[in-house]
Amino acid sequence: MWKLKSIVYIASLSIVFLATANAQKNVEKQHLLWTRYALKLKLNDKYQIRQEIEERTYRNPWRQHQFVLRTFAERKLGKAWNAGLGITYFQQSLPNDPEIKDYTNQLELRPQLEIAYLQTISDKIKLHHRYWSEFRFYEQSNSSFEYRNNRTRYKLELRYSPIHNVTLLAFDEIFINIGGKIVQNVFDQNRYGASVQYMPIKNFGFELGYFNWFQQQATGVDFYKRDIIRFTIHHTIDLKKSKNTTHVRTI
Repeated sequence: MWKLKSIVYIASLSIVFLATANAQKNVEKQHLLWTRYALKLKLNDKYQIRQEIEERTYRNPWRQHQFVLRTFAERKLGKAWNAGLGITYFQQSLPNDPEIKDYTNQLELRPQLEIAYLQTISDKIKLHHRYWSEFRFYEQSNSSFEYRNNRTRYKLELRYSPIHNVTLLAFDEIFINIGGKIVQNVFDQNRYGASVQYMPIKNFGFELGYFNWFQQQATGVDFYKRDIIRFTIHHTIDLKKSKNTTHVRTI
C-alpha cells in the first residue's frame, strides 16, 4: 500500500510544481548534453562502491555548465532494500547563461544519505524507489565551506527488460529544499524522462536518454526549463570474483 501512496505522492507533487511554474512567465529554455561514466566496484555480497564522473555542458552554444564527481559506499539491507553514504564534488559555471564566456566556477560539497528499494512487479518489470538527502556546503571567498541547506530527493523509476541485455527506463524525480535560508523555492525542481540501456556483456554497457529538468530559481518567479540528452557508460568490476580466480578478463 505504501508503494502506491509513494507513486500518488510524487505524481501529485509533480503536477502541483508544474502547474505553479506554468502560471509564471519567466521561463528560460536551455539545451544541454550530459556525458557520464558510472562505475560499480563490488567488494562482496553486501558491499559495493559506486563512482560517477559526469560532464554537463550547454549544447548551443557549447559551454561547460557543471562538473560532478560522486562517490557512494552502499550496503544491501535485505528484502531488496539498500542504504548508502556518500559525498559529491559539484562544480558549477556561473552565471547560468551559455552566451557568457567569461564565467566563474562555484564549488559545492554534498555529503549524502541514500535509501533505495527495488520492487519486483514481474520478471520483466521493476519499480525502483530512491530517497536521497543532501547536505549542501558552498565554498566561500576565503576557501572555507559554509552550510546552506538540506535538499531531499525522491526518484521513482520504472524498469522494463524486454530481453536480457536491454532495459527501458522511465523516471520522475522531485527535489525539495529544507532550511531557514530557503524562502521562495521550497520545491526546487522536477526531473522526468526516459532512456534505453544496452549491456552487450554483463559488466559493461551503454545508456542513452532524454529528460526534462524544470527548476525554480531563488526568486520564486523565475524558472529554467532544460532539455537534456544524457549518454552513460556503465562499468562493473567484481573484486570478489577477481580475488577468487587466477585469470581475470579485462576490458
